[in-house]
Amino acid sequence: MSTPPRLVPVAEALAVVLGLLSVVAPRRLPLAEAIGRVLAEPLRAMGPVPPQAMALREGWAVAAARTEGAGPYAPVPLPGLAWVLAGAALPPGTDAVLPPFARDGDLVLEPVGPGEGVRLAGETAAAGTELRPAGALLRPADLLLAAAGIEAAAIRVPRIALPGAGALAALVAAEGAAVVTDGADLVLACGIPLDAVLCPALGARPGEATAIGTLGGRPALLLAPLPEDLLAGWWLLGRPAVRAMTGRSAPPPRRLALGRKVASPIGFTGVVPLGPGGMPQDSALTAVEALLIVPPGLEGYDAGTQIEACDP
Repeated sequence: MSTPPRLVPVAEALAVVLGLLSVVAPRRLPLAEAIGRVLAEPLRAMGPVPPQAMALREGWAVAAARTEGAGPYAPVPLPGLAWVLAGAALPPGTDAVLPPFARDGDLVLEPVGPGEGVRLAGETAAAGTELRPAGALLRPADLLLAAAGIEAAAIRVPRIALPGAGALAALVAAEGAAVVTDGADLVLACGIPLDAVLCPALGARPGEATAIGTLGGRPALLLAPLPEDLLAGWWLLGRPAVRAMTGRSAPPPRRLALGRKVASPIGFTGVVPLGPGGMPQDSALTAVEALLIVPPGLEGYDAGTQIEACDP
């Protein structure tokens, strides 16, 4: 009669995984190619943003002092004003933008104050301001950082092999890692025996059949094929491992109320997907909006309990 494998507590298992890995070396890429990757160094404004005063609206560029006292019954003649579009640099000698309706021919019909309709040089960010910290995952909207003079970024890209676990490819990519077939920093395998086993089973449900070891000379996690076990192994060990290699911290948890009671086997870390309204889901294949990790010393939570949940 075979002896069942020792169930390794999640915290101990994670320490084993992280002990096999190291932060990957940074490389520099053009900003557009760095989107979706994790920063190895902060991104800082290369100069004042904007570099000079710019119009926030279309209208007439004007020196505000020259409009003082203007009104419908006492218009001020100001011929030769330059028309500017939103985002355009102000001409020299001007410090405000007069709205289109505030001028009739060469006559100004209302005053404007200095800086009105204008974003001043350096108002968005001073030179050297940290715009994104090290460890941040660059999003598509971060392409706008080019306006701060940022053309390239130092990033970390772990290489992850997924033999038999291709279903995780999108989740791996979402953490800023690259899926490879060889030369991996970490292997996430499914249905393939490990060469050496360091932790034979995980003290988690689901996810109990997750094992830690090596495969092809590389650190490896062996994940069980059932969707809920596969995802639990990724959530508990795989994702933290990838984040450790990029230097990215886990986002702060969200507080929400449970939609119904959650039961968890005592002595096991429980992994509970949550749907809309904090409703526990019976399957990982249903819509998952958050993830509840139940500590091994608890048997669960009552409905309505305020809990901390992480992103799935």
